[in-house]
Amino acid sequence: REKGLSHYQGRALSRPERHGREGGGRMRQAIRVLVVMLALGALAMLPWKELRRRHAIVTDVRVKGVRYLDAARVRRAAGVVEGQDLLSLDLAAVRRRVQADPRVANATVRHHGLRGIEIEVRERVPALVVTTGEPIEVDSTGVLLEPLQRGVVADVPLLTGVHSSDLEPGARIRSEEMKRGLAWAAVLSDNALRLSGQVSELDVSESRTTRLVLMNGIRVVGPAWPVSLRQLSGLRATLLDLQRKGMMPGEVDVRIPNQVIVRDTQPTELVSVDQPHSI
Repeated sequence: REKGLSHYQGRALSRPERHGREGGGRMRQAIRVLVVMLALGALAMLPWKELRRRHAIVTDVRVKGVRYLDAARVRRAAGVVEGQDLLSLDLAAVRRRVQADPRVANATVRHHGLRGIEIEVRERVPALVVTTGEPIEVDSTGVLLEPLQRGVVADVPLLTGVHSSDLEPGARIRSEEMKRGLAWAAVLSDNALRLSGQVSELDVSESRTTRLVLMNGIRVVGPAWPVSLRQLSGLRATLLDLQRKGMMPGEVDVRIPNQVIVRDTQPTELVSVDQPHSI
C-alpha cells in the first residue's frame, strides 16, 4: 500500500505543473503574434517610395579596362548614371548595351559595394588599318573598329589589297586576303622579332605573294602566307648587318627557305645584285 500511495501522489503532483506550462506557452505565442502584427503595421506606414528614392540608388559608376576608349563613352553606352534606381537596374541589359560598341570585345557588369556599379571592358586592339574611303582600324579578328577621332588611327601597318569600302564599323571582313594580312601581322608582332614597329604597309593584292614596305622604305617580298619565325629572324639579322655596313637594299626576298636575298643595295658600296644570305 505504501508503495502505491507514494506512486499515486507523485503523479497527482505533476499535473498542475504541466497545466501551468501550457498556459504560459499560449500567452507567449499570443504576445509574439501581437508583436508581429504591430511590426507589420509599422512597416506598412513607412514612406517606402521616399526611402527607395533617397537610398536605393546608384551612387558610383566605375569603368575598368579602358585603353583606347574613354570611360565617359562607356558610361554613356551603358546608360547608367548616379541617382538611378538601383533595384530596377538590369545588369544583363547594361552589358548588352556596352558590348554593342564595335570597339568592345567583351564586358562584365557587376555590383560594387552597396550602391555602386562596376563595368569592366575588354577592348578590341587595332592590328591593321584598311581604307574604306578613309583609314579605319581592324582588330586581330578582322572586325572594323569605329574611329575614336576622324582621321586618327593607331600606329599599325596599312593593309592594302582588301575590299572593305561598303562595310560599316562592327562588321567583320572574312576574305582570304584579310586572313593573310592578319596572319602576317600576328607573326610580325612576336616580341622576339621586334619587327612589327618597322612595317609600314602589308600588300596582299597578289594571290601568291605578300609584299611588305618597311618604315625606312625597304621592300620585303614574301610568300602569300607568313614564313617561319626562323626566316624572319634571319631577315632582321640581315637588315641589321646591312645597316651597320651603311648599305640600303632596295628589296629583300624571303620566299626561299633558309635564305634572305638582298637586291639593289645602295649607296655607299656597290654590292652585287641577288646576293643570298644564308640563315
